[in-house]
Amino acid sequence: MGRNNVRVLVRARPTASYASDNFTFNEACDSIDMRVAKDASSGTVNNQQESWHFKLDKVMANASQEQVFEACAADVVRSVMDGYNGTIMAYGQTGAGKTHSMTGGHVGFADRGIVPRSISQMYAEAAARPEKNITIRLSYVEIYNELMFDLLTDVGVSEQSGDLHVVEDAKGSIQVKGLSNPIASSEEEALHLFFQGDTNRHVAEHALNKGSTRSHCVFTIHIECRSRVESNEKVIFSKMNLVDLAGSERVKKTGTDGMTLKEASYINKSLSFLEQVVVALGDRNRDHVPYRQSKLTHMLKDSLGGNCKTTMLANIWPEAKMLEESTSTLRFATRMMRVTNEATVNVHLDPTLLIRKYERQIKELKQELAMHNTLANRSHVQYEEYTPDEQRKLETKVKMYLEGEVQEIEVTSGRIAYEAFACFRKLYNDLRSELSQRPMASFPAPGGADEAEVGTAAEAGDPAAPRAGEVGESEERGISVGIAPSGSRPVQEDRATWGDPGDGSADGGASGADRTSLGGLGAAATLASGERPPDKQTAFADWKLREGQAFEEAFEKNRNELKDKKNDMKDALTAANNAKRLIDNAKEKLARKQADKGPDASRDEELIDEEEYALIKSLRDTKQQYRESFERHRAIKVDVVQIEHLMTACKTKLVQSFEEWYDQMYGHVARQRAEAEAKAATGERYDPQEMFDMMEADRLETQHPDALAYHKARKNAARDVRQRGKAATTVRGGR
Repeated sequence: MGRNNVRVLVRARPTASYASDNFTFNEACDSIDMRVAKDASSGTVNNQQESWHFKLDKVMANASQEQVFEACAADVVRSVMDGYNGTIMAYGQTGAGKTHSMTGGHVGFADRGIVPRSISQMYAEAAARPEKNITIRLSYVEIYNELMFDLLTDVGVSEQSGDLHVVEDAKGSIQVKGLSNPIASSEEEALHLFFQGDTNRHVAEHALNKGSTRSHCVFTIHIECRSRVESNEKVIFSKMNLVDLAGSERVKKTGTDGMTLKEASYINKSLSFLEQVVVALGDRNRDHVPYRQSKLTHMLKDSLGGNCKTTMLANIWPEAKMLEESTSTLRFATRMMRVTNEATVNVHLDPTLLIRKYERQIKELKQELAMHNTLANRSHVQYEEYTPDEQRKLETKVKMYLEGEVQEIEVTSGRIAYEAFACFRKLYNDLRSELSQRPMASFPAPGGADEAEVGTAAEAGDPAAPRAGEVGESEERGISVGIAPSGSRPVQEDRATWGDPGDGSADGGASGADRTSLGGLGAAATLASGERPPDKQTAFADWKLREGQAFEEAFEKNRNELKDKKNDMKDALTAANNAKRLIDNAKEKLARKQADKGPDASRDEELIDEEEYALIKSLRDTKQQYRESFERHRAIKVDVVQIEHLMTACKTKLVQSFEEWYDQMYGHVARQRAEAEAKAATGERYDPQEMFDMMEADRLETQHPDALAYHKARKNAARDVRQRGKAATTVRGGR
């Protein structure tokens, strides 16, 4: 995608003591003007700066939570779903509204922040892409006093040692070693994990903020995307970091002491290191960037100057008593705008699936080669390794060839060449060994046979031993690309054993009984016995080879036709461009010819010679070729658009047909469970709390589609906190 600068947005906290004399927000041109009166006590000569002008990407003075999300995070969420890394970072002084912007307030659903809205949009985007198999994982880490804690683990923060470490993999991607990454299968589950981790953060009270967060927190959403239609060995990984930085503090204003003062010192220290990294990235003459000075900057290495689309939300407090903090925040924001990132799509190839694909291709190529040999009457061709008996027979043929008894050795495959060269090497080594061990004569006759033998032995002993890796050096197995792990080879398909429900062999995680159920028989009996239905990915691959083969063949046919049409379109465009160049050359030659001839007043009518006539005729023919090539290009382009539309429709039809088939084969399990639950609940009466919950769910669903999941997650997180509190009280009472 190329290099792009970090986007910086500024949000002003609403306040009743707005300093209109000091702040001017120009939302139309996205700028802020600040004015500060000179200090009269500084004397007559006072060079204190009185005004500042800050130009930013976006300025929001009185913006709602929804407006902040649309301006700050909506595009980043869509980019993350497309395979790019993304980061949203909230920066500012304590009490400026960072946590309110990221997490949200406690007023209600409409007051939720960037993190809950990003989660909702991600699951909506995943539901809108049925041709993709998307897995979402979450992680939540807190950096408190330079210690890292996992907020999503079952172990409490007070029981953790905080010794998590930031590491880089072979490709330079940043990861936290030992951090839990649970899978969130639904929006409600993801919100519940986020709210549960949010309750474990360190919070304290001081003069400027009653609920000041005392740590930096990074909530990361990991996306793994595989195609259900095309090759599934291609995996796209992306992540979105939602960073809530702790606010910078001035101790003289917050009045902190004791443990809170120690926390403030760690916060200001890590933010100073963050500013040093930003300054180094903005200076093109700097070679070294001090990422490893703190765990915060090391963890954000991808987001600052790396492979990421980063947006920073700077929060300010526009009051007269907060002028120094607001000026510092805006200066940091302008420095951040000079940081450039280079975001690319994170495409990886699954090695296990690639091995399976290559083995399948090798098997198909062997079958095709055997068919070709049969049609060419070459059924005796062998491609496998020779047995000891076959090697001895070939060695006999090689000896006969060396002795001149046969004039040639028929080479029908590469295997014969490999084995023949192996025989040559064996015979050569045997001859060298024999000659080196033969005793030399003490008094050979001059010019006799013994002298010839001695000379031959000397010549045979002179060459050095072949060095490993030279041309002619051959492994026993021939050409090799390595040995695959034993568990990576897929089970051979044997249709005769599919009907045996007792076969326990596995193929991609599906049992023999599951494969029997794919045929449409025995599915009810197999699933009724308590076994789970096969995984959708495995079932989809099997379904494409049977019921969905027509859709797969249609898709491949359209793709091949599209490739041919694009080649034809390229050829037509090349022909049109060549014809255009010829037209320009012909026009230039004709104009030069007419200029050289000049006007002739003695003649009533203008005469042309043969050369000029040939130029005019060539120009007319070339124009006709240009028109034909251009029309051909336009017609092919229409066909290309139509084929692309057909491919899109074919993809959608393929996925829909599979979903219908899967629901027809295995959907009865969910329906039977629902019917059983309905039968079990028949005759039962709801208590007042259950009736209230049902009415509340109906009300929330009519309010907003995502409101029900949000409120359920909040309610479950609060319930978990109460249960942990009761458990802790019980333990202390027992002691």
